[in-house]
Amino acid sequence: MKKLFALILALALCATLALASAESVYVKEFTTDELTSNTFHNGFVTALKAVEVNTLTLKDDGTYEYVKALVSGNPDDPGMNVTYTFTGTFTQDGDTVVLAFPASVKFSENWGGLVDMGYLKNSEGEATFADGEISGDIVQCKEEESHVPFDIFPGAFVNDSLATSDAAFDAEECTVTVTLSGDSFDYVIVNSDDD
Repeated sequence: MKKLFALILALALCATLALASAESVYVKEFTTDELTSNTFHNGFVTALKAVEVNTLTLKDDGTYEYVKALVSGNPDDPGMNVTYTFTGTFTQDGDTVVLAFPASVKFSENWGGLVDMGYLKNSEGEATFADGEISGDIVQCKEEESHVPFDIFPGAFVNDSLATSDAAFDAEECTVTVTLSGDSFDYVIVNSDDD
């Protein structure tokens, strides 16, 4: 009887762990043409034939991981890889998902050959948002230009022309809303803080 009880307990624990780690992954891709005129570094994005792949992972515990990755499509300079990974909570109503302002972000900006030419600087780090305060690393993309990594959260694109590095986000108002469609998603309201 003890063995049967132990087996049932082990199966229940396995089922609980499987449910706790359940997640759904959605991917949104943008071509160079779609990025053109939508980013701060438009000339660099176009010259490097950059593409963007945004990945949204929704977990059953109500948390998300949202990755925005800008990579070079130019075989002559394949080194560009600019990635921001946000984590936080979400709400869902049918196919509509609202990502709350992130609790944390990890970033890595590797601009490939643009660094060698002196145009941009590589930067990496992480930051957190708690109790209305941002703490952690800043993004130092040029000698004279820096911003907090949370600036990349709103908008569909990395370095979205709709977001500014001078933005003072109200975390309760700054959300990303998407509509799920199969294994992809579409942006609905990319920055409700524009009001």
